Amino acid sequence: MKDDQMLGAIQAGGLSSRMGQDKAWLTIDGRALIEHSLAAIQPVVDTLAIVASAARSDYRDLASRWQALLLEDRIPGCGPLGGIEAALRAASQDVLALACDLPFVTSDLFRKLRSIHELEKAEATVPIDASGRLQPLVGIYGPGCLSHIETMLDSGEYKVDLLFTRIPTRFVKFGEFAALAGSHQFFTNINTPADYLAAREP
Repeated sequence: MKDDQMLGAIQAGGLSSRMGQDKAWLTIDGRALIEHSLAAIQPVVDTLAIVASAARSDYRDLASRWQALLLEDRIPGCGPLGGIEAALRAASQDVLALACDLPFVTSDLFRKLRSIHELEKAEATVPIDASGRLQPLVGIYGPGCLSHIETMLDSGEYKVDLLFTRIPTRFVKFGEFAALAGSHQFFTNINTPADYLAAREP
């Protein structure tokens, strides 16, 4: 990849222990959650990737359909931080990391984040939701994050938020993108059967 390019990395569903099944394949409006994520991120990045704990056949088929890379965690079972590491290792460039269980994010949000990231050149660019919570799985991570993430994973520190104490991070307040259509739903994620039922309600 060229220096000004960006990899869009979708984090697959993992164990999904609270859902009881791989939530990536739950459908809303006739489309799997992971494909909602792929469709939202595709127009904004230069290359797509799907990060999974194991290269199962369903993810291989999905990657083929979307012309995406299929990446595996270096250390299985270490959560989202491991997925970000896998993407950074593959790209050696900026990575826009996105969870597969956020069906209401939009390309407009990603364009806003990419613009801020490229203009201000922090090592990471991470939005904050309307409740003041960080949303690291709708974030952009520069290649300078990789060595810090490797150190964290190798020492058993798996909490993504700890990374931001180690690197220059641009936190994007909700007010900076609140005017975008659908902003109140951007960070509605699907973790439990109740979440899924609520998301499917008209």
